Amino acid sequence: MNRLWLVGLLGLGLGAAGCGSSDGSTFGDGSGGAGGSGGSGGSVSQTELEIVVSATDEAFPHQDQLASQTPKRIRAGVRALELEDDQGDRFTLFDSQTAVQISYDAGASTVLGQLTPEQVRPGHYVKARLVQDWSSFDIDAVLHQDNQALQGVLSILQITSDGVSLNGESYDSGDFVHQYSGAGGEEEFTGALPIPDESHTAEATAVVEDGSWVVYFPVDLTIREGQVGRLDFRANLDHAFRWTDQDQAGYTPNAYDFAPPLYEVVAQFGANRFEVIVQ
Repeated sequence: MNRLWLVGLLGLGLGAAGCGSSDGSTFGDGSGGAGGSGGSGGSVSQTELEIVVSATDEAFPHQDQLASQTPKRIRAGVRALELEDDQGDRFTLFDSQTAVQISYDAGASTVLGQLTPEQVRPGHYVKARLVQDWSSFDIDAVLHQDNQALQGVLSILQITSDGVSLNGESYDSGDFVHQYSGAGGEEEFTGALPIPDESHTAEATAVVEDGSWVVYFPVDLTIREGQVGRLDFRANLDHAFRWTDQDQAGYTPNAYDFAPPLYEVVAQFGANRFEVIVQ
């Protein structure tokens, strides 16, 4: 294991917002858990309001000229989800003492919970608030080491809130674990670097609030009194890992190159946008 203070990668825009307890499965293994899965693919409830997070990789009109790819095995630890009206009043859809693991792979959906008609707060909402403790994902990457360019996969775990327990380990905001596997074998790099106080993607903003990492994104949503059915927060992750290619000997355009402790600078990783669907 190598412990490094990494330059570049942690300049990312947003971590993935993404089924299971945050102290359960190995990061990125795709296992299910307490959150449940398959919400948007089943029948719609006629007695409760089901809160679902799902994902798509449908083409998104990126306006920058950055290098990019769509990550794989995208997971995140979500601790709370709220709606906010134009007066700043909030309606809590989901709130947990520990984060629940959700998947942001294309086609995945995770049921965060259900509300009875009596628990539903009617109104018009203009903003959503998501509290996320960690994210993990895989990207194709090229490790430059000992005058070799080694093709492989970089599995990234990024902790975004303080006081996180995951896989029997304790973490704080800024901690990270990077696991490389591919040509040349396997290596692990760990370290810490402060999470930015504020960061942005195309249609979302993340801020640090009292040690917790909080993502805000716009919605235009009216909820009726006693609403039942499904409230689906669908994230677009098309080519959402975006970075600036470095002009260095041996580096390949539109390939993510790294030579620890130096990494190509990540401009964004996080949902391009959230679409809220009422069913």
